Amino acid sequence: MAHAFKKRVKPRPFQKRDLVLRILRGLVGDPRRKFRPSLSGPYVIRELTPEGAAWLTDLDENQFSEPTNVDQLKKYYV
Repeated sequence: MAHAFKKRVKPRPFQKRDLVLRILRGLVGDPRRKFRPSLSGPYVIRELTPEGAAWLTDLDENQFSEPTNVDQLKKYYV
């Protein structure tokens, strides 16, 4: 069963200076429920680590204090 799933997974290669959106998760108790935004951004990838994390900055050059997992990012197409 795992083989059937993995053959459909497409790699999402990110590079430095790509624009990405970050997936928002875990907002428990948000009164907007299903109408709350599911993505935030756009952000710029400042650095990628070999472990699969990305250091992000916003468009005003403010840096995040912690890295974000690449699984929580989507490419932002302009």
